[in-house]
Amino acid sequence: MDKNKLYDKIAKIIKENKKFLIITHDYPDGDSLGSQVALYQLLSQLKKDVTSLCNSELPYQYSFLPDLDKIKTSMEEIDLSTREYICFCLDCADENRMNIDFKELKKNVKFIINIDHHKKNTNFGDLNLVESRSSATAEIIYKIVEKHYKKFLNHKMVLGIYVGILTDTGKFQYSNTSHDVHRIVSKLLKFDISPSKIHKYIYENEPLARFKLIKLVFDRINYIESSGLIYSYILENDFKKLNLPFSAQDGIITMLRSKEKVKVAALIKQTGKNIFKISLRTSDSDVDLFKVTGKFGGGGHRMAAGYSDRGSLKRVINNLIKAVKDNI
Repeated sequence: MDKNKLYDKIAKIIKENKKFLIITHDYPDGDSLGSQVALYQLLSQLKKDVTSLCNSELPYQYSFLPDLDKIKTSMEEIDLSTREYICFCLDCADENRMNIDFKELKKNVKFIINIDHHKKNTNFGDLNLVESRSSATAEIIYKIVEKHYKKFLNHKMVLGIYVGILTDTGKFQYSNTSHDVHRIVSKLLKFDISPSKIHKYIYENEPLARFKLIKLVFDRINYIESSGLIYSYILENDFKKLNLPFSAQDGIITMLRSKEKVKVAALIKQTGKNIFKISLRTSDSDVDLFKVTGKFGGGGHRMAAGYSDRGSLKRVINNLIKAVKDNI
């Protein structure tokens, strides 16, 4: 279906329904939270009964976003017995990214709208608005608002959209920073948001212990010249010892990627016993990280992707090294 018809259909669904649930993925980032905040603000202005959910801890870097305290962190807090909810799933490439029982969700909501910008989205919704050429899910939210709800744009909504685009374009440095991105941002800036203050909140507001975490990561760096792979790791106990949330690792991988001649940067993060999340980044336009993450059922984007793996740290590292060697 043509995307404009999808925008129209979403607007029709919003008009004809009262109760809405907005879900985004676990371990949320600026785009997932920014999109969720923006859509929450829109539906609230339309006098809808709206609930937000993220089944995970919320990163401290985004605590300045409006109404973040209203996001529920467990499905158990939501009464789905009436089966009246229209459910928006934002920035989720597949149904597993939400860290909930998706079959149970699907059984207990009226309709699922999947809005995302990941190329390999599984189209798990009843309606799927997936635009892989958009820089961020927040950009898609803006386009819906621009087409149907322009008069409702306000400071809070714009703040969420701006944060989503800012973070998913790597502060407007990634290759997904298009002409359309700058067109949208130029319009957002009319709503009295301060890029310098937002940058400070997200990127210059770190606890001292995070620098100790960075030191640990740097001390563990390994570089394999033959494949151009640089990697390091963070153990679950590191977060506990330093009294840091998981979100404190956000952005560290960018430092690894900045080494000269790197093709692939990887940060391995332990989330449980023998459970690891691996983030991958590249600045090389000839590298396709999907070739690595696909081997593990992961996803993301061509130049920024991730996957999960199980086993000992040694096994996880060996699997990573082999996957990069065989596919990059």
